[in-house]
Amino acid sequence: MLVYVCYKVIFHFVLSIAIVNGHQKMDPLGSLLPPVAGNSDVANSEELQKLLIDEKRRCEHHKANYQTIKAEHMRLQEEYTKSQDELKQLLVEKQTVHDKFQLLLAEYREELLGKTQELEKLKMQVLTPQKLELIKAQIQQELESPMAERYRKLENEMEKYRTEYNKLRYEHTFLKSEFEHQREEHEHALEEEKIKHEAEIARLEKDKEELHNRLVSIDPTRDSKRVEILSREKAQLHQKLKGLEAEVAELRAERDNCGVQAENVQRVQVRQLAELQSLTRSLEAEKKSAEQHVGRIEEELKVCREQNFLLTSKLHKSEQEVNSLAAKDCCQTKKFLRKQLSVIKCF
Repeated sequence: MLVYVCYKVIFHFVLSIAIVNGHQKMDPLGSLLPPVAGNSDVANSEELQKLLIDEKRRCEHHKANYQTIKAEHMRLQEEYTKSQDELKQLLVEKQTVHDKFQLLLAEYREELLGKTQELEKLKMQVLTPQKLELIKAQIQQELESPMAERYRKLENEMEKYRTEYNKLRYEHTFLKSEFEHQREEHEHALEEEKIKHEAEIARLEKDKEELHNRLVSIDPTRDSKRVEILSREKAQLHQKLKGLEAEVAELRAERDNCGVQAENVQRVQVRQLAELQSLTRSLEAEKKSAEQHVGRIEEELKVCREQNFLLTSKLHKSEQEVNSLAAKDCCQTKKFLRKQLSVIKCF
């Protein structure tokens, strides 16, 4: 547009100069024409012809200048039309580029918004060291408090069973020693009774022999009363012997009963000991399972740390992508602005 205006101004300026020069050259022609009455016909015709030739030459020159200026004007008009077409095409291209840029800008902004939202989600998912320590302390407290309570209960129960076991063991030892003492006393009593019984039998045998000798040596009629007395004594001794045998049988039964009771107590103690051993094994198994559970929790904590590391690396990668998209957006904006400035400078 500026070029066209410049060419138009130059054209009008040149045209005005040509017209002024023509008038200036034509004015001396009028001043040079002498009066017809004072000159000769030949001189006048020659001068007039010379003037006409000069004027014709100047006209030809002006005509050539006019044709040149007209051709230049047509060329400038064509260039102006061409420039207008190029300007329209550039405006269309500018609008197309602007639309594409707006689409790309909207797309990049949408992608940037999505990346930002994803980044926020990843930031929410990423476990900071403080959160990790808090979760670790919470898990440790949740696991240790019931396990410690259960372990304390098991320790108390184990101490109770240990006390009962020691008590039963002491009672078993006491009953066993008492049983041994009673058995020794019974055996000693039986030995004494046996010795007494044997001594009594020996005495009775001796008395029997003496009585037999007396019966043989003396009159039977006189000693009939003596025989009756001895018979009664024999019956009494026989009854006493039966009583002693019954007492011995009772002592033996009591000894057997004490043995049965001792065996029952021993079986009860063996059963309780087996129960205590099974309880101890179950407690050891529970302790082992608790240790395995703690190991699994440590493995899960290790996996959580690895996931946290992966999420942190993914977060850094997303931040780098967001920064690259922002830089790309800024670069595209600068390129578009430079292109617009170059187009404006061209026009």
